[in-house]
Amino acid sequence: MNPRKSVVATVHSLQEELDLVDVWRVKNSMEKSFTWSQNSPRIFCRLDYWLISNTLHDLVKTTDIIPAIRTDHAAIFLELANGSNDNKGPGFWKMNCFFLDDEEYVNDIAEKIPVWLAEGRNELSDSRSIWDWMKYNIRVHTIQFSKRKARERNEREKVFKNTTLKQNIVLNQNPTT
Repeated sequence: MNPRKSVVATVHSLQEELDLVDVWRVKNSMEKSFTWSQNSPRIFCRLDYWLISNTLHDLVKTTDIIPAIRTDHAAIFLELANGSNDNKGPGFWKMNCFFLDDEEYVNDIAEKIPVWLAEGRNELSDSRSIWDWMKYNIRVHTIQFSKRKARERNEREKVFKNTTLKQNIVLNQNPTT
C-alpha cells in the first residue's frame, strides 16, 4: 500500500473508532475547496482537517477555509456556538482613528508599510494573504503604539499629580493671613 493511502486509511480508522467527523465537510457537503496548493505544476489538495466528536459538531455554527499567513496551507476557520450569552474578553479590535491625527503615528506607519509590503510579497503567494499580512502588522503596531502612548500619558499624569500635591503641601504649610 502506498504511504498516502496508508495515512488516509489510518485517519479513517481513527474517525470510526473515536466517532469523529470532518466538521468542514459536514457543514459544506456540496462545496469544493482546498487547503493546499502549488503553482508549478498546478496542484490543489485538501490536506488539513478539523476532526471533532460527532456529538459536538452541532456546536459549530460556521466553518470556512481562509488564507493563512506565511504558509502554503490555508487555515480552517471554525465559529462555535456560545452555550450561554456571557460575552467575555475584549471582543473585536477596532482602530482608534484618533491616531490618524497623530503625526508620529502616521510617519511611523508610512515608514513601515513598504517594509511589510516587501515582506508579504517575499513570503506570501497571493494578494489576499499579503493584504491580511498588512492589516495584521498595522493592527499589532497600532496596539503597541496605543499602549506606549497610554503609559506616557499615565506617567505625565503621575508627575502632574505629584507636583500638584507638593505645591498644595507647601501652600498649606505657609498659609497667607
